[in-house]
Amino acid sequence: MPDFYNAYWWLFLLRGIFALVLGVLAIGWPGATFTTLIVFLGAYLFIAGLFAIAGAIAARKTNENWGIFLLSGLLGVILGVLTLYNPFATGAALIYLVAFWAMLAGLFELIIAIRLRKVITGEGWYIAGGLLTIIFGVLLVANPVAAAVTLTWIFGIYAIFTGAMLISLSFRLRSRH
Repeated sequence: MPDFYNAYWWLFLLRGIFALVLGVLAIGWPGATFTTLIVFLGAYLFIAGLFAIAGAIAARKTNENWGIFLLSGLLGVILGVLTLYNPFATGAALIYLVAFWAMLAGLFELIIAIRLRKVITGEGWYIAGGLLTIIFGVLLVANPVAAAVTLTWIFGIYAIFTGAMLISLSFRLRSRH
């Protein structure tokens, strides 16, 4: 009896192709605005959510975790619609969310590095990493336009790697089918 993953390998392929195309577009359009990134993100969330919902419905009788796929898909569709409805608000929120995360992560890295002084030597590199992470967060808040461009490139690179991984996964699942 084929399991869900092998039977529906093509869902991973479609999702991977979509992510790959979005990543190439984000990097290949040097004049693309941050709003375009947010619209791409909204479209990706919406379409990936639809694929996850389709997969969950298809797997409801064969996969005990189908509810997780369904919840993930519904959340993706909702976030996609909200993002497409107001891309400017989503873009601003994303910049500040990433900035807050970076400052908090950097602070935790500093705390851990100081505690590691009793355990290891060379903790200075970890302290430097924590400081750089905090500085990154501060720079995002200080210059939101540069932050938007930087996040556009990061999104493009992420989408390309994610797309390639999903395409590779789909072929491996198909070969087991």
